[in-house]
Amino acid sequence: MQETWSGPRTEADLLTVVPRTNQPGAFPRDLLGPGERVLFETRPSLFGLYWGRLIVLALLVLLFAYVSAGLPANPFGWFCLGLFLILMIYYVLKWRSTAYALTHRRVLRVSGVRQPELLDALFGQIQNLRNEPGVSGGIKFDATPLDSPTGVLGGRKYAKTIYWNALPESAQVYAFVQQAFAVESALATIEASREELVARTLGDRIPCAYCGTLVDPTSLDRRHPRCPSCGAPILVGEGLAPDRPAGSSVPGAPSAPSSSGPGVPHGSLGERGITGR
Repeated sequence: MQETWSGPRTEADLLTVVPRTNQPGAFPRDLLGPGERVLFETRPSLFGLYWGRLIVLALLVLLFAYVSAGLPANPFGWFCLGLFLILMIYYVLKWRSTAYALTHRRVLRVSGVRQPELLDALFGQIQNLRNEPGVSGGIKFDATPLDSPTGVLGGRKYAKTIYWNALPESAQVYAFVQQAFAVESALATIEASREELVARTLGDRIPCAYCGTLVDPTSLDRRHPRCPSCGAPILVGEGLAPDRPAGSSVPGAPSAPSSSGPGVPHGSLGERGITGR
């Protein structure tokens, strides 16, 4: 019996199973590319990032509070309390400036208070990913190129790792990321197949910029090439109409259809989706 994919088949299906730790708006939109769609975004856990430091600071505050109990105003105790508050504010600001995102193209991480640092990798650059459980654990994306040189000790000299550390419910997020990789990979394969099919269909013919008719360039009058269907001028060799001022019309040629842009044949390629495997 042929095995079929039981997971999400489209991005719409994928977004119905997004982990509950998803925080819409957590990742800065100005760091995304044009048309880039966010599938998942979140922030790390504050305690997971700084649990060791927070515990040490809390113990120091309790120690100084115990030592200063019953004593007159102790400047050193107030100094320690102020230092604790300053460090807490710094850790909160650093936590708020850290965010993770998974789009339909890339894996991203941004961090830094004064000068945010962005780490990103395309899906095709991810060589391996693994989930590391624990309070400070998360997902590690290995984007080191396979042909990168090795160092003296045998490791990769130019290693690139994107670490979503202190990730809440990392196991669920890890499963979602794997599903997203599968969906986007299948959609990219389908899109490439469709583009190849369109290229084969077009062949050496030129699409009319006005009516979409595929015209054989060898049948055109080289001095005055025009579409045999609508009479619009055709620039042989590029399949584009000559430049003209905006809003002007070409004598003898009908206006361009409003439903499709220049150079786009009529018809739709259909909704993107994953066929059964």
